[in-house]
Amino acid sequence: MQLKKKRRKGQVRESLATFSASLLAATIATHADKAMAQQYYDAGSGYNNDNNFGPGVAYSEIDSALLVYKESGGRVQAIEPATDLSVHGADGQELTLGLVADAVSGATPNGAAPSDQTQTFVTPVKIVTGGHSGGTATVTSASGGSTVIHLPSTPGQVSTVARQYTVAPNTLPVDKGFHDHRMAFNFGYSRPLDGISLVGFGGGYSIEQDYRAITGNVRISQNFNADNTTVSLAVNTELDSSFPYGGIPTPLTVMSGQLKTPTSRGKTQVGFVAGITEVVTRRWLMQLNYSYDTQSGYQNDPYRVVSLVDPTSGEPTSYLYENRPNNRTSQSIYWDNKFDYGPTVTELSLRYFKDSWGISSKTAEFSERIDLSSSIYVEPNARWYQQSSANFFHYYLVDNQALPAYVSSDPRLGKFTSMTYGLKVGFKLTGRTEFYLSGDYYRQTGNGHPADVIGQLKQQNLFAGTNAGFFLLGYTWDFH
Repeated sequence: MQLKKKRRKGQVRESLATFSASLLAATIATHADKAMAQQYYDAGSGYNNDNNFGPGVAYSEIDSALLVYKESGGRVQAIEPATDLSVHGADGQELTLGLVADAVSGATPNGAAPSDQTQTFVTPVKIVTGGHSGGTATVTSASGGSTVIHLPSTPGQVSTVARQYTVAPNTLPVDKGFHDHRMAFNFGYSRPLDGISLVGFGGGYSIEQDYRAITGNVRISQNFNADNTTVSLAVNTELDSSFPYGGIPTPLTVMSGQLKTPTSRGKTQVGFVAGITEVVTRRWLMQLNYSYDTQSGYQNDPYRVVSLVDPTSGEPTSYLYENRPNNRTSQSIYWDNKFDYGPTVTELSLRYFKDSWGISSKTAEFSERIDLSSSIYVEPNARWYQQSSANFFHYYLVDNQALPAYVSSDPRLGKFTSMTYGLKVGFKLTGRTEFYLSGDYYRQTGNGHPADVIGQLKQQNLFAGTNAGFFLLGYTWDFH
């Protein structure tokens, strides 16, 4: 059969895939390229052809899914339900509305290096007025593997409530009190307009306990060559606000539970994705995208620190808050191919990414959709990812040496390689409904024993890699 332009399918699946990838270390790479590819084309092997839904037919679609994500070692775990409603007009109009909620908790690395001694950390959690005052810290209760303490303040003034936690010797320092909730809403509208194949716009709003994001986009696409060629352009913008517990820490100062100023900082992001999609043959659909992105503003993780260690023993002497550059630009090239060979559809994509922080990455993804019957299919997939480290990445800093202007020990900014393996199974319950489930396993590898480490750090694994599994359960219903 000839590959042809079809409606978008599985927007919720794409959103949840982006969320799971952000939890993993590959947050450097965006999903804008693939999202644009899925927005305009679906090369499914006869997928839903018997529904009589498509161009010239008005219909609606509800796509709901539940993502369960869990890292090994009792680290981050997340549950995220999402639902998307899209309404399609017979003249090519489309309105989409989406809602996402997630709960994330567990133990997350705080950035400090392991030690052969017990380590103690303290971090703010919230602010209370009136109440405690005095000259010493007072323990009040335990929470999430941490001890809640009141730090000293002037009588009648605001006092700080902080969490203090300890990490056993020869153990990766993690904050076991990590938890967050997020709610997000997005919308989009597109239609043909005055000879232009498609124009559209959209936006979104996301709120967490200490972070807020507002997004917007406009897009345009034009078909040529009897609709076998599509040229597209999307412009995206994002306005973020970070308001961590206790305020914004001053970069490269010692970790503390005291209140900090300012209490919030913002970040602005603007970018675009330009692409061309071509029906090369009856069985080969290809897309090539170029993306450019620029970010300006606060980009630190306000809770992450880097160890300052003794130059001889390698034992920690203090913990300093990280500091990343305020500006960042990135570029990427994405090449996607879909091949339809009867009962199977093969997808192969390659991506190259480079940014002004010194990070470059390469990605290769492969999936094979196999129709077992008219109502059941399976889709194994694999993803290989490799990146270099940011030019300011350090596992630790050495005491008595000059501090760098920028530093972060975040492993997501370090050098590593990762592999993801997964399997998806879909069941077409009727001509208009589909149930699907998938499972994926992610493994990250890196160098945890650099040749130039000092003292007791030679016996430690400095690479805080991630092994994780995630499960996705979804349901799609098309209706007139």
